[in-house]
Amino acid sequence: MELDFKKYGYMFSDDDTIEFYCEPSDFTNFDENEDIYVTGTFNGWLNTGDSSWKMTRKVSKGKTYFSLVKPVSMIFVPGNTGFPEFRFFGLSSKSNTLLIDKPSFKKYSFNENRLIFKTAEGMEEINRLNTQLVFKKSLSDFDLNCPACRADISNVRLVPGTKCLFRGYNPFKRSKSEFDTEDERLSLVQKAYEIYGIRSDITLNGYEGASSVAGETIPDVIKNIEKEDNRLCVNIDYNLVYFHPDAVDFSCAMRNIALFIISHPGPFYIHCRLGSDRTGVTCAVLAALCGASWKEIAYDYERTSNMGIAEYRNRRLLQYSLTKMLGRNPADSKDLAHLVQSYFIKENILTMAEIKSLIDKLLVPPKKKETGYFDFTENHICAKKNARI
Repeated sequence: MELDFKKYGYMFSDDDTIEFYCEPSDFTNFDENEDIYVTGTFNGWLNTGDSSWKMTRKVSKGKTYFSLVKPVSMIFVPGNTGFPEFRFFGLSSKSNTLLIDKPSFKKYSFNENRLIFKTAEGMEEINRLNTQLVFKKSLSDFDLNCPACRADISNVRLVPGTKCLFRGYNPFKRSKSEFDTEDERLSLVQKAYEIYGIRSDITLNGYEGASSVAGETIPDVIKNIEKEDNRLCVNIDYNLVYFHPDAVDFSCAMRNIALFIISHPGPFYIHCRLGSDRTGVTCAVLAALCGASWKEIAYDYERTSNMGIAEYRNRRLLQYSLTKMLGRNPADSKDLAHLVQSYFIKENILTMAEIKSLIDKLLVPPKKKETGYFDFTENHICAKKNARI
């Protein structure tokens, strides 16, 4: 696929090589005294002076530009869009600056990041998202009388393949206070604890107290869960769940979560800060163990984008993670449950008896009957459905 080197910031020299290209005049904040580096999903969004990612200053026809050549095999690590993402940054002894595209170049990026495509279809997909996705939503974009809107804004839903494992946004941490939806979001999450009779909480962002400066308070329902010793706090991060899911740290976390579920009362609520990445991958694994299909898991994962908090997730990122963990593409598996269960047994994460106990526990429905307050089927009864993806 032929690309305009200047517009997209890269080109494929051949099937095995990619060259990054940065022209200072394309950016609003270029500093002549800074060296230019490439940062992206493929190097963990590195923002230090690693010489292997430093671009070479060159001059052609009187114009200065910067270039860096890398193997294609090193670059194809997806970001939230499911495509490799990157940016340029300037570094000197006095400054470290992410370069900002001039307005005329923003159409070649998504959420400020430039993307790397191998096919025209990928480019067309992102162009559609840029024109159709309601990336940021205000409270007026939701109808709070609509059960599906309540589920969207709070990111609350039932994990596929289970009957008593709910997932969603953090119940009290204010991670997106810049949006006028935050107060309502936290209120709805706490309402979900009440409606579904949540008895145990699984927190994936470690133990965090409430910040009075941020206007946070720990709700009584969490205090009561802690008092009953029914709260598990596991500290895992974005890079671990997506790029190192085959690491011992993630295996240990999954074992701790599974054993906690087996030995504590349901229903359960699992979350991190946003309920998207750590929660998304962990729930995907638990859903697969319980027999959910890849189609159900991928659909559930992508629904985080409906919150409207400037966060977009594509199933290709989740697919990359599970493929790295299992050694096989989950989308191609005819029996995903068997594949994941076999992996857990082979890696000594759980025994078959423990897996069966886990599944049995997660198939017990809540004692409280569904009230219809939330609708997890995306059956919008309001006009606001047009403001979604």
